[in-house]
Amino acid sequence: MSDILYAGVIIDQAHPALDKVFHYRIPEDLKADIQIGMRVLVPFGAGNRSIDAYIVSLDKEISIPPNRIKTIKKICDEFPVLLPELIPLIWWMKKEYHCLTIEAIRCFIPPGLRRNMDGKVEKLVFLKVETDINEKIAQVEGRSRYMGEILRILNEGDGILLPELADMAGGAPLSSFKSLEKRGWIYLEDQEVYRNPWDQPLDVLETDLELTQEQAAAIETIGEGITRSQGIYLLHGVTGSGKTEVYMHLVERTLKYKKKAIILVPEISLTPQTVERFKMRFGEDVAILHSRLSPGERFDEWRRIYNGQVNIVVGARSAIFAPIQELGLIVIDEAHEDSYKSESRPRYHTVGLAIQRCKEQGAVLVLGSATPSLDDFYYSQKGHYTRVTIDHRINQRPLPKVKIIDMRQEIKKGNRSIFSQILYDELKGTLSRGEQAIILLNRRGYAQFVSCRSCGYLVKCDNCDISLTYHSKSNTLKCHYCGNTKPYPRVCPECRSTYIKHFGIGTQRVEQEISRLIPSARIIRMDMDTTSRKGAHQKIIDAFRQKDYDILLGTQMVAKGLDFPNVTLVGVVTADTSLNLPDYRSSEKTFQLITQVAGRAGRGDREGRVIIQTYHPEHFAIQYSAKHDYLGFYNEEIRIREKFKYPPFCHIVRVLITGEKEDCVIKTAMDIKRWLEHRLAEDPIIKSGTLELGVYPAPLEKIKNRFRWHVLIRIRNERIFRERYHEIMDDCLKELYNAVSTIVVDFYPTSLL
Repeated sequence: MSDILYAGVIIDQAHPALDKVFHYRIPEDLKADIQIGMRVLVPFGAGNRSIDAYIVSLDKEISIPPNRIKTIKKICDEFPVLLPELIPLIWWMKKEYHCLTIEAIRCFIPPGLRRNMDGKVEKLVFLKVETDINEKIAQVEGRSRYMGEILRILNEGDGILLPELADMAGGAPLSSFKSLEKRGWIYLEDQEVYRNPWDQPLDVLETDLELTQEQAAAIETIGEGITRSQGIYLLHGVTGSGKTEVYMHLVERTLKYKKKAIILVPEISLTPQTVERFKMRFGEDVAILHSRLSPGERFDEWRRIYNGQVNIVVGARSAIFAPIQELGLIVIDEAHEDSYKSESRPRYHTVGLAIQRCKEQGAVLVLGSATPSLDDFYYSQKGHYTRVTIDHRINQRPLPKVKIIDMRQEIKKGNRSIFSQILYDELKGTLSRGEQAIILLNRRGYAQFVSCRSCGYLVKCDNCDISLTYHSKSNTLKCHYCGNTKPYPRVCPECRSTYIKHFGIGTQRVEQEISRLIPSARIIRMDMDTTSRKGAHQKIIDAFRQKDYDILLGTQMVAKGLDFPNVTLVGVVTADTSLNLPDYRSSEKTFQLITQVAGRAGRGDREGRVIIQTYHPEHFAIQYSAKHDYLGFYNEEIRIREKFKYPPFCHIVRVLITGEKEDCVIKTAMDIKRWLEHRLAEDPIIKSGTLELGVYPAPLEKIKNRFRWHVLIRIRNERIFRERYHEIMDDCLKELYNAVSTIVVDFYPTSLL
């Protein structure tokens, strides 16, 4: 290292003007220790204030005059907090997702590390007296019942955590310990304690579960990729086909090659169930990473992964950044889910990031789903991915029988209830047989909106262009975008009419209606309102699995991944919600949601039944989901996409402009459009690859007091055009940057709302 003189660093400040590599001189006393990926403290700016920075290069020579080079103050950690092998992935993220370099870096760093968090320290109690312990106990028993008990327990084995020992001694106060310490009979030592995010008791699973022929074939095919350390596989398995068991066998094979694995799930609500399965199979060799962990738990898990104490990481989207060396396998379960896309900077898509990480680290990627995204299935058809299919459930269990109910006919029959007669009868019969049911409604709250029947006034959020949702328990109206609340109005604010009322249905209202129709039903609700507290998902899932409740009612979080053998009935209250979204993927989302929730039924020994209530029974997405016919849906939807040149037959780039002043937002949007038109006029090749360029108000025109417009660009889905547009948009952002409006370029929008 003696010939290395300078360190190139990224300053830990998120500002476009600072998004570049700054060089610092390495002092002689640090040269032996400094490494790429380390966090250092450097003087920055005219005032030379101390600021954190991350080393991304070590250089012998630089082109900056020596008198302008400042010197690194100190190394913040004893190790590189960024694995050097992941730094190329950071540069790739910057280019691919149009983010600042520091925004990409922060994805790889736990918040606790940036806050200089230390490990959790607790006191251990040790016995100092080696002889005459009974005499010591006799001396103190008359004065304190606690002190004698503390000594007895320590005499059987010391080195016990202070809080645990206090409990074992019947709730001994701190004063008892201090008194014994003062006498010189015990001593206390500080010891770092691992903050374990998983404190559930575990049984060990059998490791030789009998596989179906399809499972074994899938493991063998993907296993060949693990042997070669390369490959992208689409595991298309129907619901209940045992994909998780396939994942675990693939992990076992990965471990045999001395490699490590990352397993991703789309929702935090699914993480506990997946963690439990992997913990039961692999024990303490599993770490957990997701956003609901406390900063301390996340910090400790990150360190366990970094230090090589575990070989398997299970978590939600952010676990893709786990500091794993010798990576051999990434599994993305329910890979079609939109929750794998980050809607905050950097706006990365986990699948794209996983493909790149596997490419750089020589790992295999498995995309698992019963309802693959149209894009992924298309790429498997074209040979970009290897498709592996599991067409049957384990033990040859049949897929549930599905019945579509036309709610228009129910209204004609005079039934204005939330439930069709058939769903009501099925629900009642299911409960009478001691079986369980899942009811899906993709909308939380009590009612969808509150409106005046006299003048048509709709109660909207003051901060967002969205109607407020009525919540009956608190008798309030709430915005599900910014959290703003209002009291329920007694009269219309516009015309003063008393004919103001809530309309539509939400999960609270469905819960109330079930209780009215079937008073004996034990209902548990699972939506954002009931799962906001840490551990709430797991408590709901455990209670339902233990049959403390008959009906699990919820939003889309009950539709995927959950496995309850006693569930024989699934009811979809309104299957049309996602069909009405202004999104080219609305049919795909509807098919996926219904197929996924239908798959929760009949996973045990009893036959499953599914009731789909809809006002559009003829729609092909609903018809094919009722038949469990993915290929039929795919063939029809792909023809529509090709005809209208939507993905995967084009690539959509969304430039979202937001700001507090609508006129400034519109001006910025129009400026971007004119700038792009001028650039395209100069470059006929790129112009030939552009299918559409337009400026529109976003469907949700205002959120949190910020107006929203977007520029939508559709380009031909060929690498040359995508790469060129990355360069063009970088130039555009540099030239049109302003402090009034926020401009976000999203190359992988999963929603155009």
